[in-house]
Amino acid sequence: MPLWEACVENYREAVQKEKLGAHRIELCSNLHQGGTTPSYGTIKTVLRDIQIPVMVMIRPRGGDFHFSRAEVDIMKEDIQIAKRLNARGVVLGAIKNGEIDMEVTEELVAQASPLEITFHMAFEEVENKYRAIDKMIDLQINRILTRGGAESALKGIDSLRDFIAYAQERIIIMPGKGITRKNRDHIARETGARELHGTKIV
Repeated sequence: MPLWEACVENYREAVQKEKLGAHRIELCSNLHQGGTTPSYGTIKTVLRDIQIPVMVMIRPRGGDFHFSRAEVDIMKEDIQIAKRLNARGVVLGAIKNGEIDMEVTEELVAQASPLEITFHMAFEEVENKYRAIDKMIDLQINRILTRGGAESALKGIDSLRDFIAYAQERIIIMPGKGITRKNRDHIARETGARELHGTKIV
């Protein structure tokens, strides 16, 4: 059975999704902006009150994924908070000129160790996605969240299938965007994905 990761933006939703059968939580704020880092109090209380693993979004603002030095420092501080509160992992990503910003990503990955790391939907802005997959494997990132370069995971099924085949279990390719209880089994079956992500996945 695939793992269902529920994306939530507050404490109430986290508790609800656990009760509905989610296997893991991605905890964010501001989902209308693609997700930003939740507050300290939200992270602490969610981790206190639910039993399933929690991945914390590390993103200081909405908009693009090209971060200033000050914003990188903010993300490093937020990663430290997630570590101190015993989150399972963090969700991050940085892009520069259509490629993974390796300097920033390496710095954030080093700060996050030994937590699990998901590279988020910034992946959609990478021009050569297969080369990016290889780079993230080298960085020992655990998974990539992607809609397959399409409007939704459902429309990106062919690319998702190709990414998963290319990764050959060296890294988890986790489909997301528009995945619901109604289509999750179909997407899992058609792509071979072992983990799927969505706000309405349970």
